[in-house]
Amino acid sequence: MLDKVNDFIKSEGLIDDSDKILIAVSGGRDSIVLLMLLHNLKISIEVAHCNYQLRGEESEADQNFVRGLCLKFRIPFHTKKFETVNAAKNEGISIQMKARDLRYSWFHQLVKERGLTKIATAHHLDDQLETILINLTRGTGLKGLRGMKVKRDNIIRPLLCVSRDEINDFIYANHIPFREDCSNASGKYFRNKIRHQIIPILKEINPSLFQAINNSTKRLKAVEDNWEEQYEIWKSTLKKIDGGLIISLSQIQKSTITFLQQFFRSKGFSYPDIESIISTKYKGKSFYGKDRWKVVTASNQLEIFQSKQSEIREYYLDEELPIDLKIECFENGVTLQPNGNKAYINADKVQGKLRIRKWKQGDWFIPLGMNGKQKISDYFINNRFSLKDKEDVWLLCDAEKVVWIIGHRSDNRYRIDAGTKNIYVISLQ
Repeated sequence: MLDKVNDFIKSEGLIDDSDKILIAVSGGRDSIVLLMLLHNLKISIEVAHCNYQLRGEESEADQNFVRGLCLKFRIPFHTKKFETVNAAKNEGISIQMKARDLRYSWFHQLVKERGLTKIATAHHLDDQLETILINLTRGTGLKGLRGMKVKRDNIIRPLLCVSRDEINDFIYANHIPFREDCSNASGKYFRNKIRHQIIPILKEINPSLFQAINNSTKRLKAVEDNWEEQYEIWKSTLKKIDGGLIISLSQIQKSTITFLQQFFRSKGFSYPDIESIISTKYKGKSFYGKDRWKVVTASNQLEIFQSKQSEIREYYLDEELPIDLKIECFENGVTLQPNGNKAYINADKVQGKLRIRKWKQGDWFIPLGMNGKQKISDYFINNRFSLKDKEDVWLLCDAEKVVWIIGHRSDNRYRIDAGTKNIYVISLQ
């Protein structure tokens, strides 16, 4: 297998003599095999191990195992503990998604700090097939059907030429120790259902399944490369004005729909918003993507630009604020007088110091009197906020959550109840 992976690295141009590679090593069989192979190939490597603190003592044992292996082979070792569950809960996303964000953010930081050049992950052919099937099940475009790239930016996948069975054979033939993650066998994860229930059936139907997938992904890559060329040509036709872009409605045709979808996805717009934008039915409406990107639909064109609003800055209530807020603290005995410009906050529920900031994509709260969470962007839509209203609004937050859309509605988690002892009364003057 060493020769096979080495040939793959060379044929795909994944690593050259000047590269210094950061390997993501969990301690499981896949990443341990990747570590051993690159070490045996005399490639300059360092190891990064993420401790997500999800499995108690097992997580600590994984970390110690990888550290010991690196010490044995004199490989520089880096590890970091993440408060994964809390971070995922605060952002309202899955633990798996948050873990991915955390690790790649740290990996890129390490690469910069250590003067490394690339990040190697241990994804293999089975992972590729699982990813394609998951994408297909959830609904995907050409990229989803093509699966993971062998190389994306500075991330490389040297094991995308071998299967899980080949990795297992290599492990047992060479008596290589590894750590087993019991969650890999759990049926509650969607990927595991694909892995343990669907793929074995596909292998029965076609014993040459991986070869078939390899051939398909190569063909799809050729199609995608051609599409990318045409997409770049189309982008060059867009009219540029004052740091923004104009797309005339005449450019919205069946032949350009996929280009439009890709363009707006690259700016962080959601699929439902993209469908609304390109339907041309919504005149005078604004849509928000990431990094302050906006689309404003006019009568005969789409205007795409980045808001001139500066980066989201936070102001604590004890510093000079850009808006006039008055804050008072009471112990019980407050007569509630509902008013959009005045919020009554259960001070006992506030975590850390109160602060204000502008809203950002992904912010959410639980509106007062309700139980379910709502995206701030959906609240704006439901309450017919204009573009200027969205620009002007401020959020009152504690260390973890949105407490009040200032001048509008507070969060139900901070409501006053019979057990409340301390109350903040905050008024917009």
